[in-house]
Amino acid sequence: MSHPNNPDYHRWLTLALVGVWFLASLVTLNANGLFFDEGIYIAAGLRTLQGHGYSDRYLTWFGGTLLWPALAGIGYRIAGTVGARALALLSVSAGLLAFGRAARNLFGERAGFWATLALALNGALISTARLAVYDGLAWAGMAVSFWALTELARHDHRKYLLLAVVAYVLGTLAKYPTGVMLLPLLGILTITRPKKASLDLLLFGYLGALIAVMVLLPWREQVAIYFQWRLTNTPSFGVTLPMIAYTALSFSLPALILAPIGWWLSRGNRLLGGVLLLSLFIWPAYHILRRDPVSITKHLTFGYLFAYPLVGVALAALWGARKGEFRALRRVGALLPVLALAALGISQALQADRGWPDLRAPARYLLEHVRPGEKLLINESWPFIAYLYAQGRILSPWDVYDTYRVTHGELEGDLCAVDWFVDVRGSFAWHPEILQRIEACGTFRPVFSSTSRVVNIGSDLRYVEYPVETVIWQNRE
Repeated sequence: MSHPNNPDYHRWLTLALVGVWFLASLVTLNANGLFFDEGIYIAAGLRTLQGHGYSDRYLTWFGGTLLWPALAGIGYRIAGTVGARALALLSVSAGLLAFGRAARNLFGERAGFWATLALALNGALISTARLAVYDGLAWAGMAVSFWALTELARHDHRKYLLLAVVAYVLGTLAKYPTGVMLLPLLGILTITRPKKASLDLLLFGYLGALIAVMVLLPWREQVAIYFQWRLTNTPSFGVTLPMIAYTALSFSLPALILAPIGWWLSRGNRLLGGVLLLSLFIWPAYHILRRDPVSITKHLTFGYLFAYPLVGVALAALWGARKGEFRALRRVGALLPVLALAALGISQALQADRGWPDLRAPARYLLEHVRPGEKLLINESWPFIAYLYAQGRILSPWDVYDTYRVTHGELEGDLCAVDWFVDVRGSFAWHPEILQRIEACGTFRPVFSSTSRVVNIGSDLRYVEYPVETVIWQNRE
């Protein structure tokens, strides 16, 4: 390998870092069963691959197109939960490489390596990368767009502008709300190409709108319904505003400390650094102002994508001390924050792995006993739907009814006529009236129960561990 003073040294070191990060993440993909949202995308993906994606009307309540669900369905067909999650991990890993090259283009190879290392140790990114949700694909799209704009600034060739537009639109189509990252992207484009920015911005807007309209036009009816629904639907799940703010602060603390230092050190690029630094606050502001806890940790990673090059500048400055008697001491000083980042990020990721109940044991019981054509009532429905539908134990995802579908009159016939009742005593509790009606039937008998330990933040802003019991009842009428 080249001498450390050679730029190739940090380039290869960055590649090795992402490779190790990918492999370490890969071996931990099966730490928990399917998360609720993963069940949605996998089931929708399997239906999409069978030609039912549009007729099932997922686009009326999905925050993105069917692109990621289809990929998740392919991954699940190949290797189950691990296969679907592996595709998300591949997406984020590719995005991490693109991020490292973007940071290198802006602040040099050394800063690019340190930025990649710091971001790879971020708990929010580690946990998001290992979930089969559409955030990973969206993150990869934004990262490639970011990198392409820095290449455009270096090489002055508009093929990179086209790549930036396509990657950005891909990310936005994967998850619509991430389109707000257009703000830092256009800021970077304007600052790095001041003499050509007007035409660049015009081309970016025109090409981006053209591609998006071409993709969404056939689905416009359902997409319009989604946006109307989303503007009026902000579930809280019992999460308070202090809990939202604390979550944003705890995951963003490393960037809040180091990114301003990197901005100060980037003397010739402080305007650009200001755009990167301000990107850190887009998603905390969104969630705090809307009092919306949904996907907060996943959304935070999109701000880190633009702010962490400044973290790399700060760490590179600590490590790159001039030769002298204090050089070794300063390098130890650079390693200490990295060790702190690792301890914090890994602990947050392990904690996040336990943020929902492990439903694999009750799902296995249902897989062994449910017969096609039977109807099920399941409050934590979608993970079970993914397991059951993939194995052909239910004929359609709509053979399973959750609290929303029952309370909105989608269940035809009497509750006492369903075959199975599953009560996961966690986030999606059954309405008391439904429980009373099931008990009044007198024909349901408990046949299986299991308990999973879950970790989540409490109202006192402390993380607590608590049991979530799952009970399966069979109608023995």
